[in-house]
Amino acid sequence: MTDRLAALCAPTVPHDIPGFRNFGHIKLRGVANARDLGGMPAADDRRIARRRLVRSSALHDATLEDIKQLLHMHEVDCVVDFRTNSEVEKDPDPKPLMSGVKYVHLPVFTQEAVGITGSGPARDFRTLVAYIDKPYEMIEELYPRSVLGAAGIRAYSEFLHDLLDAPKGATLWHCTQGKDRTGMATVLVEYALGVPMKYILSDYLATNLFVRGWAEVLRSLLADKTVARGLDNDVNAYAFANKCYFEAMMTAVANSYGSLDNYFVRALDFGPDKQAYLRDLYLV
Repeated sequence: MTDRLAALCAPTVPHDIPGFRNFGHIKLRGVANARDLGGMPAADDRRIARRRLVRSSALHDATLEDIKQLLHMHEVDCVVDFRTNSEVEKDPDPKPLMSGVKYVHLPVFTQEAVGITGSGPARDFRTLVAYIDKPYEMIEELYPRSVLGAAGIRAYSEFLHDLLDAPKGATLWHCTQGKDRTGMATVLVEYALGVPMKYILSDYLATNLFVRGWAEVLRSLLADKTVARGLDNDVNAYAFANKCYFEAMMTAVANSYGSLDNYFVRALDFGPDKQAYLRDLYLV
């Protein structure tokens, strides 16, 4: 890890988005990073409708009251899970508490991917130690893989097309922390809806306001491990959303497709006509 890269990837506090109070955060007991995109500025001076698009971290620790709030107050009637098969098997979503909710599993990676798909602090620790010399590089490399790999393209394309078939209610999508795979899905949705790029970046970075508790758990685990002493920066690399990761994705897409617009057309089969319909469904 170079000092330059560590500085570039330091956790960043996002700029406020006008009319989008507290980044749409939904206060839940067992789900730290749940947010309703409703209120974000979008195309044609419109805004994203409330109770239609919800991003979150994993739901397996959600309480009964959390689920009731999501289903009734936020009108969630579809859940999209971007985690790997092994993550889903280890920490399944609480489907028995979500009667009547459509569940869609769209793994962005076909197998366990290093860095962002661990299911708990113990595994996170092993991953961190294994990649102790290049934590930022490790995570940075995963972003292009998530959007350019065959599994990721298939997952994100199906996700966007599923949104076209949801004329009412809210769709909630998540991975583990709601940071990387969920973050990239959210970037794509917001871009298709015409959200200005500066606000897309701010919303991506807003995860840093809501995952600090998880980062502290990881730090406490590391504190007991001799090999991991003094690795605060490495925890930051793993736990937080960082601008350098976002830029790595954007650069990779531009290098492969020329532009994000071309990526929508050629990779995701989600061109201007479908984007216009998406805006009709989700903007007010």
